[in-house]
Amino acid sequence: MAEVETPRALLVMAVQDLHDGECAMVARLGRVRDCLDDEVMRELVRDDAALAQAQRDELAAIASSLDAEPQDEPNVWLRAILDDADNDCQTIAHGPLRDIALAGALRKGKQSQRVSYETALALSRKLDLGEAADRLSRMVERAEATDGALATALDRLSAGL
Repeated sequence: MAEVETPRALLVMAVQDLHDGECAMVARLGRVRDCLDDEVMRELVRDDAALAQAQRDELAAIASSLDAEPQDEPNVWLRAILDDADNDCQTIAHGPLRDIALAGALRKGKQSQRVSYETALALSRKLDLGEAADRLSRMVERAEATDGALATALDRLSAGL
């Protein structure tokens, strides 16, 4: 793998990483949803899976605008968080405790995505890539909104214990 030496190359790497993360979310959120008992959480995960699919496609378009392919190395951080969620599904009894654990795992995932989107956004602004910056800014906002909804669900679920 070549060494990254320019802001543009770093942006390409960030977009590829984010694209792989959204691909992982699309592939795996259905399993997480099936493990949940709480209907509000199930709806949040369903909506996030649809959002991941749309953002995956947006990231592919951004990569293309940078003359790059959308995929490269796996997003190891987000994939590890999804592995943790799978583990919670297998090791925590079905019900509110599992839902709480999964809300926490999904929040970790959203935080990792948000930070990565913010990095890509800063680079796209530095490079005066207005359309990419606008798209990435919306992705940051969506990640923040989803994280807020998950935090609210976590509070509600833990209050019921």
